[in-house]
Amino acid sequence: MKRLKAVLGACLAMLVAFTALAWAATQYKTTIKVNGTKLNVQRYVEGKGPMKDKAVLLNKDNKVVVRWKQRELKKWYYDGDKYFRFVPYSYDMKNLKPGRYRLVTTSSFGKGGAVKKTVNISYKPQSKMQFRASKIIRKGNGDVYQRLYFKKNNSTGKTCYAQIFNKNNKLVYSTKYKARNANQDFAFSWNGWASGNSGKKCAKGVYTVKYWMDGVNPKTAKFRLSI
Repeated sequence: MKRLKAVLGACLAMLVAFTALAWAATQYKTTIKVNGTKLNVQRYVEGKGPMKDKAVLLNKDNKVVVRWKQRELKKWYYDGDKYFRFVPYSYDMKNLKPGRYRLVTTSSFGKGGAVKKTVNISYKPQSKMQFRASKIIRKGNGDVYQRLYFKKNNSTGKTCYAQIFNKNNKLVYSTKYKARNANQDFAFSWNGWASGNSGKKCAKGVYTVKYWMDGVNPKTAKFRLSI
């Protein structure tokens, strides 16, 4: 019985040791996060001593679209088994096309030569459009308008639409705009007059704006016409 307990104890100890080694070997790794248009990379590196690190971002045509300057890093962490650190890289990809990219890093350790590593990145930003605010503006000639503002992203080449409805759900004004930049805000001014054949000034009060852009489902928001 004692011999069986000893064997089981030895097996358990080996299992714990193996698990600890496996955990130590896999707990650290390079992480890549693309949140909307924001790219954040924490690159895992093992080594010791002064290190110089630089990186470029390549598109599918192998063209450099982003270049990070070389920097010298000296601080390392020790976990009882190895020295390591994380090298951060971040970039707002709002003006880049969706698709596959490659982050190529070059690390130099003293006279040990340079080490290149490649990390694949998939960039698939979601198109969004959101009503922000409504403000009264006065132009230089004295004319007063109600201006509506919308936040959007990933909208290059897409058409943005807006329609205004009164309390009876009747369409009184509509407009559209073709976006040139991915994240440029969309805004339009309305003088409060109904479009079309009615030619009437709309009464002050609460109105509904329906808005969308190509590839994005329509949304609605309330605003108060105050002119």
